[in-house]
Amino acid sequence: MNQNSTTLKIIFTIVSLLFIINISAQNKFAIELKDKTNERIENFINDPSKMLSQRSINRRQLLNISLDSKDVPIDNLLIKQCSETGATILSSSKWLNTLFISATEVQLNQIKNLSFVSNIIELETMNSSKKINISPYSFSKNINSVYGQSEVFVSQINIDYVHNKGYKGEGVQIAILDAGFQGVNTADAFKEIRDRNGIIGKYNFVENSTDVYKSDQHGTMVLSTIGIDKPNTYLGTAYKADFWLFLTEDVNSETPIEEFNWIAAAEYADSVGVDVINSSLGYYDYDRPYKSYIYNDMDGQTTFVSRGARIGSDKGMLMVVSAGNEGNNSWKYIGTPADAIDVIAVGAVNSSGTAAGFTSYGPTSDGRVKPDVSAMGVSVPVYNRDGNLQNVNGTSFSSPITAGSVACLRQAFPSVSVKNIIDALQSTASIANNTDNRLGYGIANFESAYIKLKDLLGLKDITIKKLKITPNPVSEKLIIDGIDNTMYNYFISDSSGKMIISGKANFQNGINLSNLTKGYYLLVVFDKNKNINLPFIK
Repeated sequence: MNQNSTTLKIIFTIVSLLFIINISAQNKFAIELKDKTNERIENFINDPSKMLSQRSINRRQLLNISLDSKDVPIDNLLIKQCSETGATILSSSKWLNTLFISATEVQLNQIKNLSFVSNIIELETMNSSKKINISPYSFSKNINSVYGQSEVFVSQINIDYVHNKGYKGEGVQIAILDAGFQGVNTADAFKEIRDRNGIIGKYNFVENSTDVYKSDQHGTMVLSTIGIDKPNTYLGTAYKADFWLFLTEDVNSETPIEEFNWIAAAEYADSVGVDVINSSLGYYDYDRPYKSYIYNDMDGQTTFVSRGARIGSDKGMLMVVSAGNEGNNSWKYIGTPADAIDVIAVGAVNSSGTAAGFTSYGPTSDGRVKPDVSAMGVSVPVYNRDGNLQNVNGTSFSSPITAGSVACLRQAFPSVSVKNIIDALQSTASIANNTDNRLGYGIANFESAYIKLKDLLGLKDITIKKLKITPNPVSEKLIIDGIDNTMYNYFISDSSGKMIISGKANFQNGINLSNLTKGYYLLVVFDKNKNINLPFIK
């Protein structure tokens, strides 16, 4: 065969291969579905235990949040029909009523013809059709040295005041959505959390496994600012809380799939009854061929993840996210979901209260003040995967410092709405009357926020540290030492959050728990003037 013939054969082979690749190439799509049927919605809402845990149901009842179609899962038959085309189902969102898939052109054409499909968004060409001086803050305060290395960020936002009222996160569940939690299962720094079974659940949404102790140590350092309990060495901002660890970030790439992992984790967190979510993650710039966002998309209602974050807030979870670290870059703005409505976006300051150069700028593209509050994000002491202390920078750490503090407010005010807590944080921050694009409403002040919420409810200020269940562990009768001689409404929930006993009692006389099995429980006592949360063991 001569050289020309050989060349022609090679060219023909290459063209043929390119044709085959083009026919079989898989792209990523969001498949928006038509509204769920009334029959399906009614079926699930009439029996919410089929879609939500008792703890999640309790949260809705406590916050007066009604069940709706967003709580209802997508029909598996619809997912099956999409899958039968040969497309790969990457994820699904009941909140957005959307499937996220990988499909060839042939498979996509079949999906287009399915009667329940409403709209298809090609993620590679995802785009929006919408048109659309730093104030220093200083503090000078002496607090108990029990905080050790964390005193610098604890005192800056006055969360020690709330701790001294007895609220350290007991009974509150926090989900951390992050890139990995290396060392949390082995390092001595996290031993106290492990010993008390403070990690109550975990899931890897990137690999669909339960292995979260891999990939990265970013989540490890984030967790340390909230959960480390080493008196005189380091205390996190909610060091008695319980944690769900969710790996949603693929450290090897930056694609919209991570938004869908985030939403899946938030939906799961809601279903199991999580109270607070921290996400030290943000999105705007994606690897090719995915199209990145533009600033106009940062309006709280365009991106998938900001829409999901707002729904999470509507369901009663306090959503706390980092504002972003792009202040020194050409983008410079907040990312998503920091732009989301009713989500607490957190900027970064140094120990003297000056905005970090890297902290991302607000406002949102539709003009809302962001970040909502700021906290320490420069030279923050954290524990790494080896259990050693190191100093790090980023809104990745101002966010969990704030999230843990928010969890303490949730413990103190279990029936206060998300919007009221956000308003209390914004209105009491350091520059609330003169907001700017770097600090937002300013450095958070949890002492003032606590007092504002207490006044809002007309609550008497009970110092919980003076109250205790005696004895604890409880044998047969539960008695609260230090409480007045009044009949109080109460309920008791187990470690999963399920309400198992409720009623009215005088706790000086006590209540009989002889029939209660051994385990960890939370007692909530309340009336219009007081609210008390006390954990105990039977």
